[in-house]
Amino acid sequence: MIEKVIALLIITILGFLVLRYKYLEYNKSRKLRKRFQRGNELEKEAGLFLEDKGYTILKEQYACYHTYKVDGEEQQSKLIVDYVVGRKGKTYLVEVKSGQQAIFIKNKNTRRQLLEYDFAIKNDGIFLLDMENEQLYEISFSNAKEIKNYRLTKLTILLAVGVMFLPFMIVKVIAVLIFILLWFYPAFFEKIVD
Repeated sequence: MIEKVIALLIITILGFLVLRYKYLEYNKSRKLRKRFQRGNELEKEAGLFLEDKGYTILKEQYACYHTYKVDGEEQQSKLIVDYVVGRKGKTYLVEVKSGQQAIFIKNKNTRRQLLEYDFAIKNDGIFLLDMENEQLYEISFSNAKEIKNYRLTKLTILLAVGVMFLPFMIVKVIAVLIFILLWFYPAFFEKIVD
């Protein structure tokens, strides 16, 4: 008799655990569906929002294929941009986000996605559209070449200002020759700046 009670108790506990697991999975799936449904609704509203801001929608859910190589073998990735919009002859990429974390550029996944778009797709600018708060943010990234060019420009300006205060004409002529070389052979001076 005790064995039957223990077996029934074990079966009841296992049944309860299975039902609880199934309920939690169902609840998780339902929340995920609701979140995606809300995201899709906000993404559709985003088109109207962008038009109200004066942008013309050129493409929606624009698919672009980015090609790259891995160990010499060509690979391709599909990128899907929520909106490609135009305004005053310029073309912009717009990524629509909703939710708690993804709406911020500090979110690493959002930032990486926008960086990939900026690198792979020709554009005049990129926007992050937070549809939770109806905020449109223009995002721009500096690349290593721009930073290097900024350093080179800063060095050139410092040298030019310094040359103005030099007392001897021959030194000024040499400085002007250096600036001419800098203008025509910037790669040589980039090595010095690095």
